[in-house]
Formats: sequence, C-alpha cells, structure tokens
Amino acid sequence: MLGHGLPFFVVVPDSDGGQAVSRLPGLTGPDIRVVPHPSGRPWIVGRWGDDELVTASAGGNALTLIGLADVGERRLRTRAGQLSDVEQLTGCLRAWRGSFHAIATIDGRTRIQGTAYGLRRVYHAVVDGVLVAGDRAAVLAALAGAELDPGALATRLMLPTPYPLSERPMWTNVHAVRPGYYLEVSRGGDRRHVRWHRPPEPEVPLGEGARAVRAELDTAVALRVAACGPVSADMSGGLDSTSLTFLAARHARPGELIACTGADNPATNDDLPWARRAAAHLPGVEHDLHTGKDLPLFYDGAFDSDDRFDRPSDVTVTRLRATTAVRRMAPRGSRLHLTGIGGDHLFLGQPAHYHSLLTKRPRLSLLRLRGYRALFSWPWRDLLRALADRRSFADELAAIDPRNTEAMTVTTVRLGWLLRPRTPAWLTDECHDRIAAALTAAVAGAEPLGPTRGRHLELEAIRSCTLDMAAWSDVSRRAGVPISLPYFDDHVVDAALAVRVEDRTTPFAYKRLLAEAMRGIVPDELFTRRTKATGAAASAGGLRRHRAALADLWADSALGELGLIDADAVRDSCASPDSPQLADNGLVTTLACETWLRTTTRAFRSEQKAHTP
Repeated sequence: MLGHGLPFFVVVPDSDGGQAVSRLPGLTGPDIRVVPHPSGRPWIVGRWGDDELVTASAGGNALTLIGLADVGERRLRTRAGQLSDVEQLTGCLRAWRGSFHAIATIDGRTRIQGTAYGLRRVYHAVVDGVLVAGDRAAVLAALAGAELDPGALATRLMLPTPYPLSERPMWTNVHAVRPGYYLEVSRGGDRRHVRWHRPPEPEVPLGEGARAVRAELDTAVALRVAACGPVSADMSGGLDSTSLTFLAARHARPGELIACTGADNPATNDDLPWARRAAAHLPGVEHDLHTGKDLPLFYDGAFDSDDRFDRPSDVTVTRLRATTAVRRMAPRGSRLHLTGIGGDHLFLGQPAHYHSLLTKRPRLSLLRLRGYRALFSWPWRDLLRALADRRSFADELAAIDPRNTEAMTVTTVRLGWLLRPRTPAWLTDECHDRIAAALTAAVAGAEPLGPTRGRHLELEAIRSCTLDMAAWSDVSRRAGVPISLPYFDDHVVDAALAVRVEDRTTPFAYKRLLAEAMRGIVPDELFTRRTKATGAAASAGGLRRHRAALADLWADSALGELGLIDADAVRDSCASPDSPQLADNGLVTTLACETWLRTTTRAFRSEQKAHTP
C-alpha cells in the first residue's frame, strides 16, 4: 500500500500520460481521493482527511491547499480567478497562516510548493515518462521503480550528516525541491525550481521582535485549536512546551485541552515538579501524568518496524517512548497533539554568530564568547584557534574526514560552518569511500544556507529537524493522534530569525526572546528553570534490556549485505552495553539505517510484484 495508509499526494499533468499514472497500482482504491484538473482529468491523487484539503477553481485556474491554513474555499476561489501567472501566487501564499502545501494550475502552468523551512517538502520523479510531483519521496520511488542510492545511505551513517548531503533523497532519480523554492512545470513538461522565500535579515530589536513572536505563535496555536479541538499538548515543564500549553488554554473551550507530562524518575528528572507548577496556573486544564513504568525505554519496539519513511530516522529507536502521550490521548478524543519541538532551534541561539560579529562589535562579541567558554568549558587554545579560522563553507566541507571516529562533546568549540561529523568504528572501507565520493561531489559549487556561520548553522538545524519530523508525524498518526509543530510555521520562524543576533543569542539568559514574548502569558516563576531533562537513563536501560536482541539483529544485516558495515563489529559492541563504541548515538543512527533498509527492501519487492503484469 502506497504511503502505508498514511496521508500522501501526487500531482500529475493534465494529459493522457498523467491520467495513465493516476491509474497505477497504489493510486486507486476506496481510500484514494482525486482532485480533478479544470479539464476533468486527474490532477491531485492521494490520501487525506476531510479537513486536510481545500480546493477551488475559477475558469481554467485552480488552487489547492493541503494541510492547515487560515483560508477557506470562497477566498481561494476569488484568488484563483484573479491570477494570470503562477508567480503572482507568492504574495498571498506569504500572507496566509498555517502549515500547508500549495498546488496551483494557472493558464496551463503548475506550481507545487511546501513550507519555507522544510516541514512540508516537495519531491519529483519521472514515472512512465511523465513528470510527477508529491510530498513523499518513498511514494514517488515506488511509482517510478527508482533504485536505492547506496551513497546516500552511506552518508546517513555519519553523525551528523552535513548539509547538503543531509537533504539528498535516498533513491536515484528522485529529486528534492529545496525549502523556500517551488517547482514550476510548464504545459509541455519543462520544469524549474524557483525561489519564493528568503529568511529575514536579523535587524529587529528585542521588544518589537518579542511582540511579533508572541503574535505569530498565538495565531499559530489559535488556528490549530479552532480547527481541530479537542486537542492535547506536551507540557514537560520546559519553556517551549509550557508556552504552547498556556497559549492553547487561551483559545480552547472548557474540557477541550489536556496537558501531558512524562517523566522517568522524579528523583533524578525535574520535569514533573516544574510541570506541576505550570498546571497549578491552569485550573481549567486537565493534567495527564505518565511516569516510570508508563514510559517505554529506548529500543522498545525498535525491532518490529514496518514504517515506510522517506529516510532513516532516529525515531525508530524511540517510537514507543515518543508516542506515549498520543497513545494515551487517542481514546480521550484528542484530534491533534501540540509539541514544543522547534523551540530549541529558534531560541537557544548559535554561539557561531559571534565569530562573524567579532569584527563589527568586538567588545560585545568577546564578552559573549567568554560567557560561552565558561558555560561549556571551552579550552582557551581551542577557542582562539576557532576564532582565527577563516575558511569558507566549501573548504570546511572538503576537510571532513570520513574516517573520523571522535565524537564532539560539550567542550568542543562550535564556531565553524558545520558540526564536525564522526562515523562509527564499524563502517567498512567501502562505506568510507562512498562517503568521500559524496563529499567530493557536494563540495563542487557548495554554498552555505546563510552569509554567516551562525545563520547557516541555525538554518541547517531547523531544516534538519523539520526533515526528520516527517517520520515523527507518521509514527504519531499511526499511534492515534497527529502531532503539530507551531514553532515551525513559516511566520513564527521568520519572526524569530528577524530579531537581532545579540538580542536572542546570549550565554547569560535562557531563551531570552521566547521569555520576553511569553511574559504576561506564562507565569514569571516558570521562567526561572535552568535545567533540561535527558533520556540518558532510558537509553542505558534500553541497551541493557535489549542487549541480546540487538546483538542477534546483525546476524543477517541488510547494511552488512550492502557492504556498508562490519556486522560482526556491531554485534560485538551490542553484546557489551558499556562498550565505548556505544557512548553516543552511533548505534542509534546505524540501527535506524538498518531497519529503514530492511523495510524499504521488503516494500520495494512487494511493490515491484504488484506492478508486474
């Protein structure tokens, strides 16, 4: 089944070839829906809920939004009738709030776009000679019979995979449209990628920026509560999720909001007391607690995955743990679960900003860098060496060593264009060679995401997270309740990134911009928390509990068969949970790639069989 029963869409041209593609196995059936071209031929084919798509046409023009938007059919129809070119859509699409794909056909030309920062992506491939676009690379790969790209898979075994390799599709002949660009297809089938969005310059002062963040975040949450209530929300006790819960409480009807808190061990994890403090200020909101035995460990359920993700995801290892709240909320009637993911990416800030500001504001930059040095125990020698480093983005990318096995730590100075990746010790020479070849190809013409190191790193972090959220969304839907990420709405991200670097990136205040934005909404006492819970204990416990299963898994390793890992070396490490090889996420990443490859291979064989006459 294409899309594994989950929502997806493909866009086919207004032609006999497009109509033939729409009749392929997987694109027909009782759960498949079709939006027609103005001509009556199939235009958008896929699977979506009743409240997940709005479409309207006027004459030969048509507009469709898939996702959550503050635009109804009447407004959409009016706009469709006013357009004579797909480029004219940019203005109104920038103004509309929400999180959605936009698909338009105007005077025979088609425009398909996702969100500016990558939460909703667009891919395209040629299927039976016809250009087809869609939101899932795996679906297009299945339709096109595309082959797995071993080089792309090899790069996913790096920790982390650097941009631009991180955005490379996992199949040959499946192409990604970069966030901030749209795909335009002419009547004759010619295609081009057109930029429609650029991140704002960081010029807005703190007070004005905080008001903008507050307004945009409140609008994002209100839109979800109004469209989907009843809803639930994570409330870990941290500022990100707590802020969303308090905003949701302003808009939810009585009894239509549940705040969820999960904590392993209250003796070592202070999420619970902070969440209880927050709940005390929300007398009309039910507070659901799940602790201890209610929370699965890492690796629970990691060996029976049948998910069909677009790429390997670490959520494979934490699936049951990550979906605890939504599995509890599904029988309670929640229709959407708000999560604070994205708050770290927007409001913690990147110390690397001060590498660029040093020449413009030396006193401020040196003060802030001394603060970061004290906070992270950076050695002076390493800090001075990093400040003297003036390499370009391409030079740093070219300097990556595919055989480096030394992990970055909290004391590693992070002022470069990228976070130095490491590779697990069990990768083969063939895998190292594939990574080296991919890096060499990427260096040619490599451009950073922003003009400075700090801007590049923050955009890369946002895009890396939004890319992985597709898998998180899938496991949440299958667990019973879709998740939603208001922090990654385009207007919220723009509002945050528009604020001056010195006002939102500092070692002397925790998430200063968000705290200013939420004053008067979140009680002041909740701004004083300085701790952050981790999953270290659950990870270590999961390794011990599943030691035997993890060791056995590699006996018939798909990655080993492909020549990318030494399966015996992985097995030996898994048999000893205290092995230094397991000290960071090397095993998590490798396991994610292993389960993804197995699932993808099984699905490919099944789909090829279905396509065989």
